[in-house]
Amino acid sequence: MNIIRIIIMTLLTISLTACAGIRPQPPEVQLSGLEISDVSLSHANFLATLKLFNPNSSQLDIEWLKFTLFLNDVRVAKGQTAKVFSIPAEESREVAVRLSSSFLDLFQLTRSLQNQQDVNFRIAGEIRIDGAGMLGRSIPIERDGTLPLSGSLNLLKPDSQLFPPMDPPEKQIPRQ
Repeated sequence: MNIIRIIIMTLLTISLTACAGIRPQPPEVQLSGLEISDVSLSHANFLATLKLFNPNSSQLDIEWLKFTLFLNDVRVAKGQTAKVFSIPAEESREVAVRLSSSFLDLFQLTRSLQNQQDVNFRIAGEIRIDGAGMLGRSIPIERDGTLPLSGSLNLLKPDSQLFPPMDPPEKQIPRQ
């Protein structure tokens, strides 16, 4: 009876070890660019460029990547990739993600950018790696760093035309 138990435990250990080896490592994610793509009276859209590196010896198929963008610890925007994409083995790929932001969030951010040349960022979200059956999985991602306030990001500065200073209303003199 002990021999059967040892054989079963050995087979179980081997199969679990084999399954663990099949699971791919998650890609490394970096924010490599951020631009304001359009602005309206109610919201703004950003275009974030993410650089993903596949550390595996086989191609990674990504079902989706979704995240929230924080600038100077202010939740600014969130978005998700629109379609499935692949990253070749041991290579990098850039992916553009459209992010949407409310004007109120941007207004809160501009107050924190007084006299700054750079902005601290943090992305927090998850990535879904495609896999057969139960091998597909969602993995949390979180990265932080610094971006220069250049290009369209200059619009976020308090002295930009995005949020012009408000003059107090003029007093009207009643007519007689």
